[in-house]
Amino acid sequence: MRGLLQPPEVAGVGYDVHALGHEAQPLVVVDNVIDDPETLIALAEADPPFVAQPTDYYPGIRKPVSNRYPDQLLQKIEPILREVFGLPDQLEPQVRLSAFSLTTTPSQQLRPIQCVPHIDNHVAHQFAVVHYLCHEKFGGTSFYRHRSTGYETVTSDRLEHYFKVLKQEVMADDTVGRDYINGNTRLFERIARIQVRFNRALIYRSCSLHSGDISAAAGLSPNPRQGRLTLNSFIESQSSV
Repeated sequence: MRGLLQPPEVAGVGYDVHALGHEAQPLVVVDNVIDDPETLIALAEADPPFVAQPTDYYPGIRKPVSNRYPDQLLQKIEPILREVFGLPDQLEPQVRLSAFSLTTTPSQQLRPIQCVPHIDNHVAHQFAVVHYLCHEKFGGTSFYRHRSTGYETVTSDRLEHYFKVLKQEVMADDTVGRDYINGNTRLFERIARIQVRFNRALIYRSCSLHSGDISAAAGLSPNPRQGRLTLNSFIESQSSV
Protein backbone atom coordinates (compact mmCIF):
# COMPACT_ATOMS: atom_id res chain seq x y z
CA MET A 1 0.00 0.00 0.00
CA ARG A 2 1.46 3.33 -1.02
CA GLY A 3 -0.10 5.15 1.90
CA LEU A 4 -2.59 7.90 2.27
CA LEU A 5 -3.59 10.14 -0.59
CA GLN A 6 -5.11 13.57 -0.10
CA PRO A 7 -8.87 12.90 -0.22
CA PRO A 8 -11.08 15.23 -2.25
CA GLU A 9 -13.59 17.31 -0.34
CA VAL A 10 -16.99 15.63 0.04
CA ALA A 11 -19.49 17.51 2.17
CA GLY A 12 -20.44 15.80 5.42
CA VAL A 13 -18.27 12.70 4.98
CA GLY A 14 -14.81 12.26 6.51
CA TYR A 15 -12.67 9.55 4.95
CA ASP A 16 -9.14 8.48 3.98
CA VAL A 17 -7.97 7.28 0.59
CA HIS A 18 -5.21 4.68 0.17
CA ALA A 19 -3.50 3.67 -3.06
CA LEU A 20 -3.31 -0.12 -3.41
CA GLY A 21 -0.09 -1.68 -4.67
CA HIS A 22 1.48 -1.06 -8.06
CA GLU A 23 -1.86 -0.43 -9.76
CA ALA A 24 -2.68 2.29 -7.20
CA GLN A 25 -6.39 1.53 -7.17
CA PRO A 26 -8.21 3.62 -4.54
CA LEU A 27 -9.30 2.14 -1.24
CA VAL A 28 -11.54 4.41 0.80
CA VAL A 29 -11.86 4.06 4.59
CA VAL A 30 -14.84 5.78 6.25
CA ASP A 31 -15.06 5.74 10.04
CA ASN A 32 -18.34 6.26 11.93
CA VAL A 33 -20.18 5.70 8.69
CA ILE A 34 -23.66 5.82 10.25
CA ASP A 35 -24.99 7.65 13.30
CA ASP A 36 -26.69 4.72 15.05
CA PRO A 37 -24.98 1.37 14.36
CA GLU A 38 -26.81 -0.23 17.29
CA THR A 39 -29.99 -0.12 15.19
CA LEU A 40 -28.30 -2.34 12.62
CA ILE A 41 -27.16 -4.88 15.20
CA ALA A 42 -30.70 -5.10 16.58
CA LEU A 43 -31.93 -5.63 13.04
CA ALA A 44 -29.40 -8.42 12.54
CA GLU A 45 -30.69 -10.13 15.70
CA ALA A 46 -34.33 -9.94 14.62
CA ASP A 47 -36.13 -12.34 12.30
CA PRO A 48 -35.77 -13.61 9.63
CA PRO A 49 -32.75 -15.74 10.54
CA PHE A 50 -29.42 -15.87 8.75
CA VAL A 51 -29.08 -18.70 6.21
CA ALA A 52 -26.31 -20.24 4.12
CA GLN A 53 -26.55 -19.70 0.37
CA PRO A 54 -25.49 -22.85 -1.56
CA THR A 55 -24.55 -20.79 -4.63
CA ASP A 56 -22.60 -18.20 -2.62
CA TYR A 57 -18.88 -18.62 -1.98
CA TYR A 58 -19.12 -16.60 1.23
CA PRO A 59 -17.89 -18.82 4.11
CA GLY A 60 -20.83 -18.35 6.40
CA ILE A 61 -24.42 -17.17 6.62
CA ARG A 62 -26.23 -14.08 5.35
CA LYS A 63 -29.52 -12.24 5.30
CA PRO A 64 -30.61 -9.13 3.38
CA VAL A 65 -30.90 -5.89 5.30
CA SER A 66 -34.53 -4.84 5.50
CA ASN A 67 -34.53 -1.14 6.38
CA ARG A 68 -33.49 2.03 4.52
CA TYR A 69 -29.80 1.29 4.92
CA PRO A 70 -29.04 0.74 1.18
CA ASP A 71 -30.54 4.11 0.24
CA GLN A 72 -28.80 5.90 3.09
CA LEU A 73 -25.47 4.26 2.24
CA LEU A 74 -25.72 5.17 -1.43
CA GLN A 75 -26.60 8.77 -0.62
CA LYS A 76 -23.48 9.01 1.53
CA ILE A 77 -20.98 7.31 -0.77
CA GLU A 78 -22.11 8.41 -4.25
CA PRO A 79 -20.01 11.61 -4.04
CA ILE A 80 -17.01 9.44 -3.11
CA LEU A 81 -17.59 7.13 -6.08
CA ARG A 82 -17.56 10.13 -8.39
CA GLU A 83 -14.71 12.11 -6.82
CA VAL A 84 -12.33 9.30 -5.86
CA PHE A 85 -13.12 6.51 -8.32
CA GLY A 86 -14.03 8.75 -11.26
CA LEU A 87 -17.52 7.36 -11.79
CA PRO A 88 -18.80 9.22 -14.89
CA ASP A 89 -21.84 11.48 -14.64
CA GLN A 90 -23.76 9.37 -17.18
CA LEU A 91 -23.57 6.30 -14.91
CA GLU A 92 -25.96 5.96 -11.99
CA PRO A 93 -24.87 3.79 -9.03
CA GLN A 94 -27.42 1.34 -7.64
CA VAL A 95 -27.22 -1.06 -4.69
CA ARG A 96 -27.49 -4.54 -6.17
CA LEU A 97 -27.23 -6.36 -2.85
CA SER A 98 -26.89 -5.32 0.79
CA ALA A 99 -26.78 -8.13 3.33
CA PHE A 100 -25.63 -8.91 6.86
CA SER A 101 -22.84 -11.50 6.86
CA LEU A 102 -21.50 -13.75 9.61
CA THR A 103 -18.38 -15.85 9.04
CA THR A 104 -19.15 -19.29 10.48
CA THR A 105 -17.46 -21.94 8.30
CA PRO A 106 -14.71 -23.94 10.10
CA SER A 107 -11.37 -23.99 8.28
CA GLN A 108 -11.51 -27.71 7.54
CA GLN A 109 -14.85 -27.29 5.74
CA LEU A 110 -13.68 -24.58 3.34
CA ARG A 111 -13.74 -25.18 -0.39
CA PRO A 112 -10.43 -24.56 -2.22
CA ILE A 113 -11.76 -21.35 -3.81
CA GLN A 114 -12.44 -20.00 -0.30
CA CYS A 115 -8.77 -20.39 0.66
CA VAL A 116 -7.42 -17.81 -1.80
CA PRO A 117 -8.22 -14.12 -2.40
CA HIS A 118 -11.24 -13.42 -4.57
CA ILE A 119 -12.95 -10.71 -6.57
CA ASP A 120 -16.62 -9.79 -6.33
CA ASN A 121 -17.08 -8.75 -9.97
CA HIS A 122 -14.88 -8.17 -13.01
CA VAL A 123 -17.05 -5.49 -14.64
CA ALA A 124 -15.85 -1.88 -14.71
CA HIS A 125 -17.48 0.62 -12.33
CA GLN A 126 -18.69 -2.01 -9.88
CA PHE A 127 -17.89 -1.38 -6.22
CA ALA A 128 -17.96 -3.24 -2.92
CA VAL A 129 -18.61 -1.85 0.54
CA VAL A 130 -17.73 -3.73 3.74
CA HIS A 131 -19.23 -2.18 6.87
CA TYR A 132 -17.78 -3.63 10.08
CA LEU A 133 -20.22 -4.18 12.94
CA CYS A 134 -17.95 -6.32 15.10
CA HIS A 135 -15.09 -6.23 17.59
CA GLU A 136 -11.51 -5.41 16.52
CA LYS A 137 -10.34 -8.92 17.45
CA PHE A 138 -11.86 -10.20 14.20
CA GLY A 139 -9.05 -8.89 12.03
CA GLY A 140 -10.06 -6.89 8.98
CA THR A 141 -9.69 -7.09 5.22
CA SER A 142 -6.53 -7.58 3.16
CA PHE A 143 -5.76 -6.91 -0.48
CA TYR A 144 -3.44 -9.03 -2.58
CA ARG A 145 -1.23 -9.29 -5.65
CA HIS A 146 -1.15 -12.57 -7.58
CA ARG A 147 2.57 -13.23 -7.76
CA SER A 148 2.93 -14.95 -11.14
CA THR A 149 0.68 -12.61 -13.15
CA GLY A 150 1.26 -9.48 -11.10
CA TYR A 151 -2.49 -8.85 -11.10
CA GLU A 152 -3.98 -6.86 -8.24
CA THR A 153 -7.29 -6.49 -10.05
CA VAL A 154 -8.98 -9.04 -12.29
CA THR A 155 -10.87 -7.22 -15.03
CA SER A 156 -12.77 -8.66 -17.98
CA ASP A 157 -9.68 -8.78 -20.18
CA ARG A 158 -7.68 -10.61 -17.48
CA LEU A 159 -10.36 -12.98 -16.27
CA GLU A 160 -9.78 -16.05 -18.44
CA HIS A 161 -6.00 -15.94 -18.14
CA TYR A 162 -6.01 -15.38 -14.40
CA PHE A 163 -8.31 -18.28 -13.53
CA LYS A 164 -6.49 -20.61 -15.91
CA VAL A 165 -3.16 -19.84 -14.25
CA LEU A 166 -4.61 -19.93 -10.74
CA LYS A 167 -6.21 -23.34 -11.27
CA GLN A 168 -2.90 -24.79 -12.48
CA GLU A 169 -1.03 -23.28 -9.53
CA VAL A 170 -3.49 -24.45 -6.88
CA MET A 171 -3.44 -28.00 -8.27
CA ALA A 172 0.38 -28.02 -8.28
CA ASP A 173 0.98 -26.31 -4.91
CA ASP A 174 0.99 -28.81 -2.05
CA THR A 175 1.21 -25.98 0.50
CA VAL A 176 -2.35 -24.83 -0.21
CA GLY A 177 -4.38 -26.24 2.67
CA ARG A 178 -7.93 -25.83 3.89
CA ASP A 179 -7.52 -22.63 5.83
CA TYR A 180 -8.38 -18.96 5.58
CA ILE A 181 -5.72 -16.87 3.87
CA ASN A 182 -4.27 -14.31 6.25
CA GLY A 183 -1.08 -12.87 4.76
CA ASN A 184 1.58 -13.79 2.22
CA THR A 185 1.61 -17.21 0.55
CA ARG A 186 3.54 -18.75 -2.33
CA LEU A 187 0.86 -17.63 -4.75
CA PHE A 188 -0.18 -14.26 -3.31
CA GLU A 189 1.45 -11.22 -1.74
CA ARG A 190 -0.50 -9.03 0.65
CA ILE A 191 -0.32 -5.41 -0.50
CA ALA A 192 -2.59 -3.79 2.10
CA ARG A 193 -4.40 -4.58 5.31
CA ILE A 194 -7.12 -2.53 6.96
CA GLN A 195 -8.01 -3.39 10.53
CA VAL A 196 -11.55 -3.85 11.79
CA ARG A 197 -12.97 -0.87 13.62
CA PHE A 198 -16.58 -0.85 14.75
CA ASN A 199 -18.76 1.22 12.38
CA ARG A 200 -15.95 1.51 9.81
CA ALA A 201 -16.64 0.98 6.11
CA LEU A 202 -14.28 0.13 3.26
CA ILE A 203 -15.07 1.03 -0.36
CA TYR A 204 -13.11 -0.53 -3.23
CA ARG A 205 -13.48 -1.74 -6.79
CA SER A 206 -15.14 -5.15 -6.96
CA CYS A 207 -12.36 -6.41 -9.24
CA SER A 208 -9.69 -5.98 -6.52
CA LEU A 209 -8.24 -9.22 -5.15
CA HIS A 210 -9.07 -9.31 -1.46
CA SER A 211 -10.01 -11.52 1.47
CA GLY A 212 -11.24 -11.14 5.01
CA ASP A 213 -8.60 -11.73 7.69
CA ILE A 214 -10.46 -14.57 9.33
CA SER A 215 -9.12 -16.08 12.54
CA ALA A 216 -10.87 -19.18 13.82
CA ALA A 217 -9.30 -18.44 17.22
CA ALA A 218 -11.37 -15.23 17.41
CA GLY A 219 -14.52 -17.31 17.12
CA LEU A 220 -16.93 -18.11 14.31
CA SER A 221 -20.15 -17.51 16.19
CA PRO A 222 -23.54 -17.27 14.43
CA ASN A 223 -24.62 -14.77 17.10
CA PRO A 224 -24.60 -11.23 15.61
CA ARG A 225 -23.31 -9.75 18.89
CA GLN A 226 -20.54 -12.28 19.29
CA GLY A 227 -19.44 -13.12 15.75
CA ARG A 228 -17.72 -11.40 12.84
CA LEU A 229 -20.71 -9.34 11.73
CA THR A 230 -20.39 -7.20 8.62
CA LEU A 231 -22.79 -5.54 6.25
CA ASN A 232 -21.71 -6.21 2.68
CA SER A 233 -23.05 -4.12 -0.18
CA PHE A 234 -22.39 -4.35 -3.90
CA ILE A 235 -22.84 -1.26 -6.07
CA GLU A 236 -23.37 -1.52 -9.81
CA SER A 237 -23.55 1.36 -12.26
CA GLN A 238 -25.99 1.71 -15.14
CA SER A 239 -26.27 4.27 -17.88
CA SER A 240 -28.70 7.10 -17.18
CA VAL A 241 -29.07 8.02 -20.87
